[in-house]
Amino acid sequence: MSKRVQDIPMGNREKKKRKHLSLSIAQKVELLQKLDGGMSVRCLTEEYGVGTTTIYDLKKQKDKLLKFYSDSDNQELMKNRKTLHRAKNEDLDRVLIEWIRQQRSKDMPLTGLLVMKQARIYHEELNIEGECEYSEGWLQKFKKRHGIKYLKICGEKPSADHETAENYIDEFAKIISDENLSPEQIYNADETALYWCYAPRKTLTMADERTPTDLKDAKQRLTVLGCANATGTHKIKLAVIGESLYPRCLKSVPNLPVHYYGNKKASVTREIFSDWFNKHFVPAARAHCKQAGLEDNCKILLFLDNCSAHPPPELLGKSNVFGIYFPPNVTSVIQPCDQGILRSMKSKYKHYFLNRMLASVNRGLKIQDFLKEFSLKDAIYAIANAWNDVDKLTLTNAWHRLWATMMFENDLADDDFEGFRDSNEKMMISKLITYAKSLSVESVNKLEEADIEEMLNIDNDAPVVQPLSDGEIAEMVLNTDPYEDSSSNDDDIMSMGKKISIDHMVKMCDRLIAGLERCAFISEQELMAIFSIKEKLIRQKPM
Repeated sequence: MSKRVQDIPMGNREKKKRKHLSLSIAQKVELLQKLDGGMSVRCLTEEYGVGTTTIYDLKKQKDKLLKFYSDSDNQELMKNRKTLHRAKNEDLDRVLIEWIRQQRSKDMPLTGLLVMKQARIYHEELNIEGECEYSEGWLQKFKKRHGIKYLKICGEKPSADHETAENYIDEFAKIISDENLSPEQIYNADETALYWCYAPRKTLTMADERTPTDLKDAKQRLTVLGCANATGTHKIKLAVIGESLYPRCLKSVPNLPVHYYGNKKASVTREIFSDWFNKHFVPAARAHCKQAGLEDNCKILLFLDNCSAHPPPELLGKSNVFGIYFPPNVTSVIQPCDQGILRSMKSKYKHYFLNRMLASVNRGLKIQDFLKEFSLKDAIYAIANAWNDVDKLTLTNAWHRLWATMMFENDLADDDFEGFRDSNEKMMISKLITYAKSLSVESVNKLEEADIEEMLNIDNDAPVVQPLSDGEIAEMVLNTDPYEDSSSNDDDIMSMGKKISIDHMVKMCDRLIAGLERCAFISEQELMAIFSIKEKLIRQKPM
């Protein structure tokens, strides 16, 4: 007979029961980050006191949790919130949250009354059936759902905070020291606006004929996202955001020298930045660190400013690669990309653009006709070349304020560094002026230094995140494709063009090589690049 239950020792009869824990939203997000970072399920169960089933359930809800956390107005409040309560109308909630974010980006103070009023407006615009009072009670539930504590929000100080910048330099040094990180593992990324077809105004106003009304907008813009590491040994392939996802000039061009995105405002969004981070930055940075001889899963840090299009830092973590944010109002003082890197890239692009314009004028082409012919595709390739031409010295010297101890090779003081940057631009401007004056065309031979400096600086303060109208916010949020451009313009339709045969491309390479061999300014290395392309084409020919 079996022993009576009461005769079994207590230690064997009773298993220690796990205390029931309800994790906060912040803890759930943190747990998922650690899971993505490679921590085992067993370790996570011990650290958070939950069962394996809970962890797998959280993994299934990952996208929903991260979206809810990202949409929250204040991630600190997610430390207490534990559930995801759905709104009666989720579309209205999503649109209203994006509206609040847009208003905050414009430093607009918001009150509960304003939010309730806007909710009523969207109720009508979205054709929501039924009635809702959008009362104080509704407002409290809305705020609770999205972790909004205060609705009266004041903008940040526009001026640089030098004291905070100095304090952060010490904090940055501590991060590097505590984690034992090398400059190979430290990256900085930033966005800049570029007016890609802007010509000096004098070249148009001095022309005898009136400026045609069908010219493309002189301030037609792109947003360019550049990123490089502190050693200057790795420049991430640029991301370029245009006004259309499918411009005609890019049809049947499967491979571009940049990662291209599109939206109506040609501006960076959270969706675009997240896509770039996860699909492009993380694998590229990981591959570089491995090639540099670092451990396969070494930590990589990407330092960013507080642009409203950047997701919360808690959502920028993948494969032991993490995003870290500078404090507000210090990036103009210490962020490397703001210390000459993006400026150098844009200056080189504009130097190329102006050189090409002058060469076209020299061949008898009118400036207006040149501007019509210069396409987005031309601009993209020129931007990529400009990025390739940003040298290592510029990349490393840009870290001189934030990471002074790393600057052992190039010991430049602030004044020396500013002079280094200015002298490069002065030399470029001087060459352009000399070239312009050598031409007989009046519209260009009277260009002055001030005209070119105006061209170089025209987009300095252009925003990279464009505010949307209320209607555009609703259209963007409710659109299933975050990059879709709903424009029906024929120029925005991607269609398959006629393919060029391999034999024909090989013959074109032969003709190009024959012509370039007679040009003294073409190097052997540049010729060999054409030869390599030709050989690659030949290898693709069917047997």
